[in-house]
Amino acid sequence: MKRLVTLVVLLAALTVCVQAQSLKFGVKGGLDLVNMSFNEKVFDTSNKAGWFVGPTLQLNLIGGLGADIAAFYDQKTAEVNTETIKMKSVLVPLNVRYKFGLGKTVGLYVAAGPQFAFNVGDSEYKWTDKEFYENTFQLKKSNFSINLGAGVYLTKHLEVGFAYNIAMGKTADVEKYNNYEMRSFIDDTKTKSWQISAAYFF
Repeated sequence: MKRLVTLVVLLAALTVCVQAQSLKFGVKGGLDLVNMSFNEKVFDTSNKAGWFVGPTLQLNLIGGLGADIAAFYDQKTAEVNTETIKMKSVLVPLNVRYKFGLGKTVGLYVAAGPQFAFNVGDSEYKWTDKEFYENTFQLKKSNFSINLGAGVYLTKHLEVGFAYNIAMGKTADVEKYNNYEMRSFIDDTKTKSWQISAAYFF
């Protein structure tokens, strides 16, 4: 069902792009800071950085109102109980944006919209920690999140911005197993990240 919804959204976005009067194609990339949270205090986590890059389309509709769609290759790492988890995904954000002009080619913008992520790396990690607990970290095949962002455009070609990405569902299922006491702790995690990016439009 998620894939069907994603396909419908992408087709609608492409239709709008074809009909748009002002369409710009560019390349966008940046860095993100990952924060993983668990329902229970079973696992210790630490923030890690990641990066993303890919093509982006931006269109202007009426006045300062517009939209953008992109396809990014994204790679994030996070440390869970001293074990490094590497998350590789294809991200498809679709944002509505509004520009506030400060001149002919300089101004501010705000943006918000959904983002779809599809896992293209390893999906499962297992390890035994120093206390002989067996840990399992199972990434979801896809997930849905919301982007909230803002930034500046400095010329017709260059744009710099930041965004906060909020996961709306589980990023992974996590299980911690105690071999001695025969107890299992099951938890789920959500990933949130700050993104800093730069885009160049041709």
